[in-house]
Amino acid sequence: MFGRIVRDLTLSNLAFTGGPLVVAVLSFAKAARVDAAFDRWAWIAVGAVMVIICLAYLAWAWRNRSRLRDQ
Repeated sequence: MFGRIVRDLTLSNLAFTGGPLVVAVLSFAKAARVDAAFDRWAWIAVGAVMVIICLAYLAWAWRNRSRLRDQ
């Protein structure tokens, strides 16, 4: 069922989910390369917020799957 929801999403919806996910991956990669502790925690926080945005959007899409399926 989840696979169908993901397949039913439009390109703009996938771009909305993919954008924060790419930013999260890049943030975690940047956090691994920096030396200062504050910078590391700041990049980890940015990545965590982006992952939360992705999960929230996917949860919203899952909860509204019937409305998305009808479109």
